[in-house]
Amino acid sequence: MGRTGYSATENINNIEVTHLHLGMQLIFDESQKENNNEIWIDLYALSRFLTRHRQAAVKVEDTKEWIRTTNIKDPVVEAASAATESNR
Repeated sequence: MGRTGYSATENINNIEVTHLHLGMQLIFDESQKENNNEIWIDLYALSRFLTRHRQAAVKVEDTKEWIRTTNIKDPVVEAASAATESNR
């Protein structure tokens, strides 16, 4: 957690409240750590996406798994399926 956005000595973003610094790094090979080939994921964009696409789920007592209450329709998959059908 921090208050500056970048470091304890400089407040480039004028952030005056304590906030959580959160990030996720993908490492496929240990040689990728701490070099110019790091892959960082913007979790803020991911969390906004997930918030906008919330969906109710229910627990299946027999399996203890969770399932969605409605089906997900992916427009990309639907468009690809439609294109395949029209080419037949």
